[in-house]
Amino acid sequence: MITGIVVKNMNGYFYVQDDASTVHECKVRGRLKKGRYSLLVGDRVTISEDGFVESILDRHNSMVRPAVANIDQVVLVVAAHEPDINELLLNKMLVMIEHADIPIVLCINKCDLMDPDTEAMVKLYKSIGYEVLMTSTYNMTGIDELRHVLEHKVTAFAGPSGVGKSSLLNAVDPKFAFQTGEVSDKIKRGKHTTRHASLYSLDSDSFIMDTPGFSAIEFNDVSLERLPTLFPEFSNYVDTCKFNPCYHEHEPICGIKDALDAGHIHQGRYDAYMSIRNDIESQRKRF
Repeated sequence: MITGIVVKNMNGYFYVQDDASTVHECKVRGRLKKGRYSLLVGDRVTISEDGFVESILDRHNSMVRPAVANIDQVVLVVAAHEPDINELLLNKMLVMIEHADIPIVLCINKCDLMDPDTEAMVKLYKSIGYEVLMTSTYNMTGIDELRHVLEHKVTAFAGPSGVGKSSLLNAVDPKFAFQTGEVSDKIKRGKHTTRHASLYSLDSDSFIMDTPGFSAIEFNDVSLERLPTLFPEFSNYVDTCKFNPCYHEHEPICGIKDALDAGHIHQGRYDAYMSIRNDIESQRKRF
């Protein structure tokens, strides 16, 4: 048996890269289909010599949107400027990834355009406990550090349009552009038109996950009870709330609101919490 990782799913075929970096075109064995299998990009599998997926190994995580498995980390990329950081969008994306229980690396790209406001934001997220990388493809700042972060992991890149995700990856490894391909002269569309996630190999055990739809912000399966736990800095103060559960809005004797008033929780983070809470409540009312 050969062990490998599913790097692409196309037209009923699964493409599996083995430990020697050879990619095998595979079909799924009939008995797996009968068992209502769900084979995802990122799954570790065993395959036979004649090109059939024989078994799916245990996952350590999976997501519905995008439909992927075994992500080791998400590198969430924003730009210091051009475009400016949308603080609410950034916090919503952080919460979405926290909900998936996937480690996060926050990457501030175009750091050559940093100003005092961006520096204060970096200080904030470091104080919360996030790993923050500063990168620039203009002067190649932080590229070696990013390359090190990607080693021996399956990494999903996420972030708003225009922040330089593709440029970063091309700086890390020029062959990334070759693997993803140029815009098709025939159909005049780029790689981001794909509807399916794919893995691109940096080496035999380091992969970049191209995840269309990863940046879609949805909180359909986040409960009001779970939401406060997705803000790491809240954990220091929830024990002093009078009520359990406490939604940290109108309740008296609330540790989160006290910490906010004392400046221990950033106003923008609390505002993001309330915005997401309102989104969840509005979603509930629609159904």
